[in-house]
Amino acid sequence: MTPEVRLLGIDPGLTGALALLSLMPSGPSLAVADMPEVHKTIDAAALADLIRHWPRPDFIVLEQVGPQPRDGVRQAFSFGQSYATARTVALMLEIPLHLVRPQAWKGHFRLRGGPEGKEAGRALALRRFPASAKLFARKKDHNRAEAALLALYGAERLLPAGSLPDPDRVGGVATAGGVAAPGQPLPSPRAAGVSG
Repeated sequence: MTPEVRLLGIDPGLTGALALLSLMPSGPSLAVADMPEVHKTIDAAALADLIRHWPRPDFIVLEQVGPQPRDGVRQAFSFGQSYATARTVALMLEIPLHLVRPQAWKGHFRLRGGPEGKEAGRALALRRFPASAKLFARKKDHNRAEAALLALYGAERLLPAGSLPDPDRVGGVATAGGVAAPGQPLPSPRAAGVSG
């Protein structure tokens, strides 16, 4: 098993969050932060500074979002701008970036979209990360929960089999999916690049 692997999950909205999942032989640890915002935009400098001050992640798992039919023009533009800022910061920090559509990671955990799915995601994060329950205590912490689940999705889908402390029990609760196919090598930073 790799001595330590770190994955950073990013929920890129203005009210989004970041979650750094560290997988260690002694067990997983989790740190979360709300998305830094200034004048109703993501503060790119503060976001980069926050990521630099945490232990360097091996991968960033960023939710690849797009406009929804119900979004107004202003909301769609704001969300797109937030996503672009988070993606640019990740690329500038030269950390391998994996883009994942909401349908993929939510499907992996059997979560629905909409408000019900947000609360179900928070409940799942509380179950999967019981030692970090205080990070998801409030109903509005659903974005923190989504960032943590994005990092967990990366651990379960991007890392080779056998590299997790216990592939069936990351975070203390049985996984919803599984890990990458046995024998699949961990991609090098240059080979990982940006994927969808």
